[in-house]
Formats: sequence, C-alpha cells, structure tokens
Amino acid sequence: MSKVVVLGTAQDGGVPHAGCKEACCESAWKDMLLHRYPSSIAAVCEESKKFWIFDATPDIKHQLNILNKYKSNLSGIFLTHAHIGHFAGLTSLGLEIMNLKGISVYVMPIMEKFLKKSPFIKSLINEGVIKVRSISDKQKISVGPFLVEPFNVPHRNELSETVGYKVSASMGSIVYLPDIDAWQGWEKKLFSLVEENNYLFIDGTYFKKNEIKKRNIKEIPHPSIYESMKLLSCLDSNGKNKIYFTHFNHTNSVIHSDPSSGRLVAEKGFNLLKEKKVFKI
Repeated sequence: MSKVVVLGTAQDGGVPHAGCKEACCESAWKDMLLHRYPSSIAAVCEESKKFWIFDATPDIKHQLNILNKYKSNLSGIFLTHAHIGHFAGLTSLGLEIMNLKGISVYVMPIMEKFLKKSPFIKSLINEGVIKVRSISDKQKISVGPFLVEPFNVPHRNELSETVGYKVSASMGSIVYLPDIDAWQGWEKKLFSLVEENNYLFIDGTYFKKNEIKKRNIKEIPHPSIYESMKLLSCLDSNGKNKIYFTHFNHTNSVIHSDPSSGRLVAEKGFNLLKEKKVFKI
C-alpha cells in the first residue's frame, strides 16, 4: 500500500515558536497537544518497508516517531529549499545521533552547492552518512512505487532555488508546495496542478497578512489563505476539496486563536492539513 503521511504543518519554527511570548503561542506553551511540527510529509511503502520524507526539519525525531507504526526504514529525503526549517534535520542523521549511512538526499543544483559548503553537512557527506543526489526541474525520479517530480517556484531564493514536489503512485498523486512568495504570475500553473492531481498541500503561512505585527511582511512574503481562497473561488466543490493549506505561521489564527477563521476555510470548501493524516495514492 502506497500512502503519504503528514508529519508537520507549521512554518519553520513550529508551534509554539521559539521566543514567542504573545497570546498566539501561550496555549501551546502550556499544552503539548497543541504543538505543531514544521512542514513535512512522508511517502510510505509498507510492502518494501521503506519511506521517503520531504523536508528534514528541526523536529525530525518527533516526525520519524510518527512513522514507527509502519515498521519501515528511512530510504531518502527530498528537500525543497535552504531555509532552516526544511533542511536542519539532516544534522540528526550523523554519528552523534542516528548514526545512519548512505541516506540519499535529493536536491536541486544550487541547494547542492549550499549543502556542500556547510561544515556540518559537508561532514555528513564525507563520512558517508548522506549521499547527495542532484535533481532538476520537472525531472521524474523513481523511488520504490513512487514517481517524484520537482518543479521550481518563486520564493526568496537568497540561498538556493525552491521547489515543490509532485508525488505519484498507482492510485493518484499529491502536490507538496509549502513555500511560495505569491500566486501572481503563477496562477495558470496553480490551476493546472489542481486539475492534474488528487491533493494539493499548499502554502497557508498566514491567514491574513495583517497578523504580522513585528516584522516587515515584504521581507517574508507568502500568499495568505484568505487571498488563496479568493483566487481559487472559481473552482467547483471537487477542485476546492483537493486543497489543503499547510506551513502555518505561529500567528495564523486558523490553528489556535480564532475558531471562526478555521470555520471560514471549511465553509468556503477548502481544508486545513492535519498532522498524522494519511492519504492513499
């Protein structure tokens, strides 16, 4: 059975967010059940007892623990880009912690250069902990029963390019697209992805951009859920139901502080991605 398991749904810092003393994280500091891990998914093949994860987050130990029930082994990692919440988990693979060997890490060319320049990651490569596999835009990569296809997206590429992934198997396909600057100029591609796939896990970092009070929103661009729902409002109910928002910032009202925001998403016909949810593909 081929399936995709959701391992995390938060922005890079998770929920609660380090250093946050505001009301948005107050409940999560007090209640472990309200914690959320940074965005990540796993493609699991129970027959071969192997799985591949998409993004290696700082909370990788908790996320790998979610997969223990499948009695499978980590066979590879696909990275989207070089922001800290999407690759820092690689440091847990080495001698000091997991002591793994030969784990394939699939990356785009600039991301490969970035990793090889990092002292921490360079040591993992030299010691044979990870094997960097260079991939390219729209290249189809076969891993177990899955066909994985990266595609470039615009997103603050100061350190590396950024990609989303299409993951296909015998029963369907999902799109994992946790980070993008904006849909403007990308609308045609987005609607094509909706038409061609069964599920889309897309950037839902903010509910509305006015929730960001202490930073310049222009420095951390993402489409808001509100904007995305407006753009996608022309879809029929089936199309809307394919959409799952993820990569929630700790300020995002859909995850804790304002139940009406989450209700509005549901009323509009869209979904909020939940950790540990399983999708058969």
